[in-house]
Amino acid sequence: MGVGGFRRLAVLTAVFAYLQIALGGLVRVSGSGLGCPDWPLCHGRPYPPADPHAIVEYSHRAVGSVTGILIIATVVLAWVVFRSRRPFVAWIATASLIGVVGEGILGGVVVANDLSPWLVVVHLGLAMMIIGFLVATAVMAGPPAPGVPDRSFRRLSGLAAGATFVLLLTGSTVVGSGADQGCHAWPLCGSGFAPDFGGANVFTMLHRGAVLLIGIFIVYVLATAIRRWGSRSSIGLSAIATLILFAAQIVVGAGAALTDTAFFNGFHVALATVVETWGSAPRPVGSNLVIDDEGNFLGSVSGGCVEGAVVTEALDVIESGKPKTLEFGVADETAWNVGLSCGGTIRVFVEKVG
Repeated sequence: MGVGGFRRLAVLTAVFAYLQIALGGLVRVSGSGLGCPDWPLCHGRPYPPADPHAIVEYSHRAVGSVTGILIIATVVLAWVVFRSRRPFVAWIATASLIGVVGEGILGGVVVANDLSPWLVVVHLGLAMMIIGFLVATAVMAGPPAPGVPDRSFRRLSGLAAGATFVLLLTGSTVVGSGADQGCHAWPLCGSGFAPDFGGANVFTMLHRGAVLLIGIFIVYVLATAIRRWGSRSSIGLSAIATLILFAAQIVVGAGAALTDTAFFNGFHVALATVVETWGSAPRPVGSNLVIDDEGNFLGSVSGGCVEGAVVTEALDVIESGKPKTLEFGVADETAWNVGLSCGGTIRVFVEKVG
């Protein structure tokens, strides 16, 4: 494979990685996590049935598998093609694979620590860094280009990119801390113009302050690009597209705060997962139960033994945004009250995912 073929592979890998993240979000907000209750098959077949939830979940699995193969292929071929001529490209590609391994380990740590807000932020930050490594691999694999001759503008653009990354992380703290449930006004809290730094709302104020300050800086950098190179140049067109996307993001954020509807926030759903079992537990580790904010549920964690109790706790998790770990067993009086006569003991982790 030549340089041109490798660059096409690197671009394809970056696209699939982004698509995987987007599909993961779609699985969460659509409540499709149990669309395929078995693995690696889907309802016992190598293809999904004609059900929207099954199709969404299966698509997420399929894209994830392809993305993993593409990342490994990109790293291997980067060393084959660029080991002598441009080893920096190979190291950047390798960094993306190391990031994927780290992301998997960190994901387990996040769950073990009951979705600690700071760990959720690090988890998202690492995912964005993986995308950055893959995009950098594709760009660095291209032919040498003069780039932007204005050194001061290059510095401004770099600062804007870094500031955007920080802005994304502050938004993650709002969701991870459950602060999105406490401030339903915009642009500030209270009546919309009253700052509120009490409790988790401090994360909301931090994010919205960052949007204001970093947003002004981003608009300035983009406006500078349009003014210097014109709206019809490649730089100008990229700046205009970024301005449109940034404005759309602000509108979505305001809509999520003001309306609290599924259109902006995604559906309010809790996911209960069996994380540990002892004895003759009725369902294995990994079994799931999805519950919406009206008490409807899909799936099973105990074959009907404790689903009612789990649903009750899940509604509280949806309301508060705080995850819980529940334990039911034959030696637990509460478990007998809710009907765990099936034998064994189970531990269930309940988290809000929408």
